[in-house]
Amino acid sequence: MNETKLVEKIVQIINASDTNSLKLLLRRKGARRFIHRQLFFRLFAAAIIISIFLSAVIFLLEYRRLGDLVNDRAVEVVANFNDQIQQIGHTIGDNQEDIEQELEMLLIAGKSGQWAGQLVYSSIYDINGTKIAAEFDGEYEQSQQVRELADSIEARSHEKPDAREMVKRFRGTPYIHLRYPLTDQAGKPSAFIQGIFKVSSQVQQEVTERITRTIIGAIGIVLLTTVILYPVMSRLIHQLAVLTGNLVESNIETLRVIGNAIAKRDSDTDSHNYRVTIYSVELAERIGLKHTIIQGLIKGAFLHDVGKIGISDQILLKPGKLTYEEYEAMKLHVQHGIDIVQQSGWLRDAVDVVRCHHEQYGGGGYPARLKGHEIPVNARIFAIVDVFDALTTERPYKEQLSFEKSMEILNEGRDDHFDPELLDAFNNAARPLYDQFAHGTNEQLIRKMEAIILKYFSKEYRLDIEEAAV
Repeated sequence: MNETKLVEKIVQIINASDTNSLKLLLRRKGARRFIHRQLFFRLFAAAIIISIFLSAVIFLLEYRRLGDLVNDRAVEVVANFNDQIQQIGHTIGDNQEDIEQELEMLLIAGKSGQWAGQLVYSSIYDINGTKIAAEFDGEYEQSQQVRELADSIEARSHEKPDAREMVKRFRGTPYIHLRYPLTDQAGKPSAFIQGIFKVSSQVQQEVTERITRTIIGAIGIVLLTTVILYPVMSRLIHQLAVLTGNLVESNIETLRVIGNAIAKRDSDTDSHNYRVTIYSVELAERIGLKHTIIQGLIKGAFLHDVGKIGISDQILLKPGKLTYEEYEAMKLHVQHGIDIVQQSGWLRDAVDVVRCHHEQYGGGGYPARLKGHEIPVNARIFAIVDVFDALTTERPYKEQLSFEKSMEILNEGRDDHFDPELLDAFNNAARPLYDQFAHGTNEQLIRKMEAIILKYFSKEYRLDIEEAAV
């Protein structure tokens, strides 16, 4: 049977199917609540982050503005001071006493209030970083704090002087570190002056109020925008969720229909696919398999024999033992299955089970004769439950075996057919699974399958479970 006929047959199966069994997905009452809750928290978190970012930017800009204000005034004062120094003498280091006097006058001038505060420390260094003179405002009540700041500044006196300001906050009081070059009469750099400027409490209060008003306004705009956007985004996301849910529902329904159709063609029962999927998920959960891997296992369990659609009825439905040639033709169903599931991006994670469910742990399987952990864990899990279900249920070509006999046969395949560690885990889970599902009705199996599908393919369901646990 060529690929075109395979696709046509699958389309016929899907078109003839009843798609009502999984309408529960994303139509439960909690779906809308889940969407609104997620949207609210994410918008609220985004509003907080944006508000914090804007607040930080506003704070920095306002303090930069304050620094610029002081810096502009200081540049004028330093220019006048430089003129005074040039009049003292050509070599700045030779007139230390006069320079100290000029620094003291500078501190007095810094109290005039025109700077929006007061200058509490100033010093002069030559271009090599050697201190020539320094003056503190002895009348300043927090002179000890200033001296601590001055000590930290002196440790950086070797740095190249420039006219940039640096805003500092020391024990709640903002200080500005000013640093400017001085030139000799020839216009060449001869030294640099630096100082510590204390912002006045009045200016500090004005800046704080301005920052507060601006931040409140920015936060208000952000929150107002969030409130306006919420209903719009809520509606759009809800529509997207419905469309996504319909797509997931359609994919799962297609998965179920194709798997069941192949099962019916092979053994006249679709219960096999339900049971092996239930058994596989139970074993996977016991060994702590990841959520995404279990999703692929569920798809693979349903579609493990999908390639049999490419096998002729003469071979597939033959009641007796297959000849060597017929058995070789039957083995081709694995490649047919790979070709089918690889055409769908959503089904691609089912390939491991489809490709490797006939591989054996000891290396004697087909089609690639993989061995041990070369076989994907999904396929190793499925190999155990597939044989278990075949042994414990009746088929057209065999009678069912007892639970005890079936487990005995399984354990005889340890290390040869089956992964011993996975087999040990299944030994602990097999009895309750057998009692509950081996001879369960189709309705029981379908209900269990719908619960599994909701658990592994519906975010809304998982959120409800987490909330119930809390």
